[in-house]
Amino acid sequence: MQEVSLYAYQISPPNDHLLYFGETLEECQAAALEERREIKESEPDDELQAMAIYRCSVRIPDQQTLLRILNEETSPIEACVVERKLVALVTE
Repeated sequence: MQEVSLYAYQISPPNDHLLYFGETLEECQAAALEERREIKESEPDDELQAMAIYRCSVRIPDQQTLLRILNEETSPIEACVVERKLVALVTE
C-alpha cells in the first residue's frame, strides 16, 4: 500500500480524535490560527489550550479498508494513519 505524509492539527485540544488534515505544515498552521480566532470570538472568556500539529504517515486504503470505513466499521484515522509525530504547537 502507498503511504504519503500529511499534516493534521487538533480541532479541539487536547482531543487527538478530531483532526483537520492538510498537505503542508503551513496550511495546517493557517487553519489552526483561523480556528483559534473563531473560537476566541465566540467564547472570549474561555482559555484555549495549545493545538498540536502532527506530521502523519498515511496509508492509502485498499478496497477492503475503504469498505470498512464506508460501512463505519472503523474510523478513517484508525484505518489510514500509520504514524504521527508532534511537529508544532499553535498558541496564538
